[in-house]
Amino acid sequence: METVLTLQNCHRAKTVRPLANPEASDHEFGFRAIAKNQGFMYCNYIHTATAPDGKVVEVPNSDLKNWVVTSWLYEENLEDLYSAGVRAFSATSHTPEDRALQYIREYEKEMQEDLAILPENEKAQYLKEYHGWVSTLFSKHSRIASAMIVGPAKFPSAKNKSANESYDRAYQDFRAWRDRFFQAVNRRIEAAKPQEQKDEEEWQGVKSMIMRSASSIYGIDTHHEPYDRTCFVSNLYGRLETIAKNGKVEIIRKAAEFIKELNQKFKESGGKAIFTDRHKFWKLVEKAEETIAKQAENADRENVTIELDNCTVVKNYEEDRLQIFHEEKPPYEVISRLKKEAWRWSRNNGCWQRQLTQNACYSAARVILSEPNGNYNLTEATELAKKIWHAPQE
Repeated sequence: METVLTLQNCHRAKTVRPLANPEASDHEFGFRAIAKNQGFMYCNYIHTATAPDGKVVEVPNSDLKNWVVTSWLYEENLEDLYSAGVRAFSATSHTPEDRALQYIREYEKEMQEDLAILPENEKAQYLKEYHGWVSTLFSKHSRIASAMIVGPAKFPSAKNKSANESYDRAYQDFRAWRDRFFQAVNRRIEAAKPQEQKDEEEWQGVKSMIMRSASSIYGIDTHHEPYDRTCFVSNLYGRLETIAKNGKVEIIRKAAEFIKELNQKFKESGGKAIFTDRHKFWKLVEKAEETIAKQAENADRENVTIELDNCTVVKNYEEDRLQIFHEEKPPYEVISRLKKEAWRWSRNNGCWQRQLTQNACYSAARVILSEPNGNYNLTEATELAKKIWHAPQE
């Protein structure tokens, strides 16, 4: 069955032909191609249909019904939400139909941008959830009114304020959902990559980081950069040391070979070695190997659990993490303190965690014993930290 052009679908029409002439060639459709009667607050747009021979036919909204769509710019759409969109703006706009179409077109544009970068197997779920969110937003907006539209007499200001706030929260939740959806997709894409690809991508990232720092250091050595060389060298070492502490032995080995090559090139062209032969950088491979050995040793150790009044603390040796578990979501003040103390929420483990260090134990004690105003007893916090750090295996 042929689809007739309408106000609801014309923005995504690619080619059309006259309804009365089934034998006619496809015309390229130009949505709002011509602006007419343009004023300060108003502009009347005319669509166009361009024949293969270049002849242009003007298509005002009143003539849309005389054309049928032969191909679309895209298939996915929110056309079925048009009535909900009109209801959404019926109490806030003199032209709710135009507002509904405007919002639908903007949402569809974002949908197409998102679909262009989503894997094929993720698109169906995305479309279903995106459609549901737009439907929810239209529903919530329909409860909002404007005194300019419905009249100022007995205008329910308090109710309208509540409706506005409800819509604003829903819109923020919608944007947060979209961010979470793409984060989850990215995690699944990353998890599906072969380990060799992950390793290579990680090394290329480290290599680029080294090149950026090395370029600045070389510029300083050849008097082209007015900066302090020591700062750049220390910063580069600090980043590579962190990688070594994470047990990335092969990355550090590649970094060492790469820096050797750069040292030689720099010396030949008037620069200096990035790290001298006596620099502690050259011992990072040993440090990375020590980390691996420690991880292997800890993998055989049983976790230690410390039950407290308002939470459970776990020394997870296998993951090298100190973890804090709560039976229920903690108050905002507690979550805020956890974030300030560099604790991170682990979705997989369902807890707040940090690397298993003595400092983490003291941090956990401060968070656990803090009052709502942030104060805590230093002596009690110190004792609790020692208890956690020296807790024996079960």
